[in-house]
Amino acid sequence: MKLYIMRHGHSPTAAEAGVASDFDRPLSEEGQAAVKRMAARLAAEGGKPTVILHSPLKRATQTARTVQANLPSKPQARDFEPLSNVLAPEPLFDAIKPELKRHGEVLVVGHQPQIGELAALLTGRIFEISPGGLIALDLSGPKAAVLWSANPSDLPVR
Repeated sequence: MKLYIMRHGHSPTAAEAGVASDFDRPLSEEGQAAVKRMAARLAAEGGKPTVILHSPLKRATQTARTVQANLPSKPQARDFEPLSNVLAPEPLFDAIKPELKRHGEVLVVGHQPQIGELAALLTGRIFEISPGGLIALDLSGPKAAVLWSANPSDLPVR
């Protein structure tokens, strides 16, 4: 089983975006471009998630849709309320487990600090996850193995 943990791409503040609430903050152009590069990295590393579970907040939804459109596997993408940055890591992972069993490879798109706490719970490591950052884990063994991790700044700009 593989779990890919991704932070939503860069997003302007609500005031900068001209929206009334944090929920409605969109991805910036920079965020869209970085997410496309990260999707290409995921595909190049052999990642083939069949489902993308994402926070219902706009920037996470847009991140998931951008990844979906840029992966050859064309996974389904859907809102997953547990990723709305309120659950602690243990109950979040409990909510994700049935999806992992059903799909085998799952990409989750959420927010800090929740996704960082999930990665730390599973690996015992602290990761710097910038907007658009991604951590690839293999959960087949008794302990999670980190396959790779990257932030958009680690990738070449096209």
